[in-house]
Amino acid sequence: MDLTDPEYALAWPREVFVAEANAMMKAERERTSFRANYELLLEEAFVGKAPMMDYSASPKSTFARRPQPDPWDDPWSTKTTPDIPIVSELVRRADELVHPRARRPYFSRRNGTAPATDPRPPGEPDWASAKVRFSEFITRWQAIGYFGEVYPDGCDDVRSDLIVSLDEKLTDLYGEQPPPLRHSETDGWSDEELCDLVELLHDLAARPRDRWYHDYEDHFHYSDHSIRTGQMLYRIRVNDLLAAANLRFRLASDGEDVGRLVTITDDSRAELLVRVAEQPTNRLTDQVGHAIALYRSRQSTREDKISAIRELMAVLEPDRYTVLKGTAAEKDNESLFLIANRYAIRHNKDDQLRDYNHAFLDWVFWAALAMVQLCKEMKAESAAQRT
Repeated sequence: MDLTDPEYALAWPREVFVAEANAMMKAERERTSFRANYELLLEEAFVGKAPMMDYSASPKSTFARRPQPDPWDDPWSTKTTPDIPIVSELVRRADELVHPRARRPYFSRRNGTAPATDPRPPGEPDWASAKVRFSEFITRWQAIGYFGEVYPDGCDDVRSDLIVSLDEKLTDLYGEQPPPLRHSETDGWSDEELCDLVELLHDLAARPRDRWYHDYEDHFHYSDHSIRTGQMLYRIRVNDLLAAANLRFRLASDGEDVGRLVTITDDSRAELLVRVAEQPTNRLTDQVGHAIALYRSRQSTREDKISAIRELMAVLEPDRYTVLKGTAAEKDNESLFLIANRYAIRHNKDDQLRDYNHAFLDWVFWAALAMVQLCKEMKAESAAQRT
């Protein structure tokens, strides 16, 4: 198997393919009723058809039985170990898999002679483009079964009372009739409606792990949906779409606001968000996670941002006179508390200062978040020294 062949370039992120392949092999091993469609997996996860065709042509030996002693059972008992042709090897050699190289600009663009196609200033959000692309994305994903078991219209093999349309599912989630699923110039979405649909459809996304072709109606039926993989791929695809349109928010991939649109930031602060979210106790994890979700929400108000900072100051309070006492960071931390006290963040007294802008709030939030991370690292280092 030549993994340098462009046919073997990944269309999915490497970690998503490995996780989904392992999950499918595990499910097939443990559930007698589950039938994994590896041809469908390889068709979706790779750029070319070669992986799927190689699998189709391979012997379909699925599981080898290897003796494995069980201390609580018959000493000659065995457990099934997966050995899926092509798929198992691709998982084992995942580090060798590559993604397609970025396509170089064509001649006129390389030489600066191509006519300008976008009159907007560089970096300006393009809501119109985002709406058209998202509408096309919905159509593609609905056609390949990624929004649950939505059967093709008019299929004679499915009782009409068992058919639940995507519109009905969205209405149940939304609490009222949602915006239409098709965007057009005559019946277009507002910016808010686009954002609602992006979040709504995230909650319905699920990858089908099997399908069967209905030749009478000339379409596929899909089954065995994986919510985890479907939502992971949905976030990746939609975030790419939002980035291409220069919109300043993305679907969160972790935390209490996972699957909700949040304001983006630079790479360094994005890394801090990931690191600080991992706390040693559930209580601290919930506190820090709630502060982050409150602050970065697309609809976060000034009061929401102040509440988020207040939550972080509450996290820092127990460490104020213990972890940071006598360290180089003690004065910085005390200055942070002094600011929070004087600027109506912690105590909200009448004589405190309130005439400051969002940029100041941003600075205080990120300073407090960095201090929370510093305290966590100092406590971990101290614990390691004691042992």
